[in-house]
Amino acid sequence: MNLIFVLGTAGSGKSTFTAKFTRFLEYHREDVMAVNLDPGSMILPYAANVDVREYIKVEEIMEEYGLGPNGGLMLAHDMMSGIVEDLSNDIEDFTPDVCIVDTPGQMELFAFRNIGAEIAQNLTDVEKGVIYIFDGMQCRDPLNYVMNMFLATAINTKFFLPQYHLISKIDALDAFQLAEMISWSKDQFALEEAVDARLTGLNRTMSQDMREIINRIGLEFQPIPVSSVTNDGFSDLYAQLMMTFTDGGKFTP
Repeated sequence: MNLIFVLGTAGSGKSTFTAKFTRFLEYHREDVMAVNLDPGSMILPYAANVDVREYIKVEEIMEEYGLGPNGGLMLAHDMMSGIVEDLSNDIEDFTPDVCIVDTPGQMELFAFRNIGAEIAQNLTDVEKGVIYIFDGMQCRDPLNYVMNMFLATAINTKFFLPQYHLISKIDALDAFQLAEMISWSKDQFALEEAVDARLTGLNRTMSQDMREIINRIGLEFQPIPVSSVTNDGFSDLYAQLMMTFTDGGKFTP
């Protein structure tokens, strides 16, 4: 079994991607399942085979402890440490070959609190990886693009798992916008030029400093453009995942 966590900023399309990519893998006859780790989700676009809300619900925690939405979310995520074994057993009961794990909408609650790394380490004893989604609509701005590179780098240093990068919502981008973002991933000087030309003052300085840190750490970024509307890019991601986890073969023989 292989476990793949899906991370990205709020609204980047994690749950929609989880739904569509799971169906894509099913179409390719992979034994795949979807897991929801967001206790605050109201509606999911997929049927979660394993769902954290069966153990923890934010609205119930808010009522029991007299908390507001933010306090309820934070406590709910901290409480997840007590059910990691239960979630692992639930996943193992299904015995899938590949498991797509949808993480909380508020990424910082999972990625930058101890619970995220704890779950990444202890949720079943199998091979794991991370998909980080760049919101295509937001990352048209070079500042947001660099900030997402920085966030993905921070996640990499905390989780220490193979990481794959996607640009989402390409169906909503025009050809120039998509080509420009692709050029930023292939040519560091193209991104540098965009930062210098379109950013000023503190924003430019921040972008330059973040890129310097990213370069020192050495994480490479060549995000795959994908669409959860048309499934564009899914085959490229599928090929990358197979190369990492199965030496190029299918997850389900």
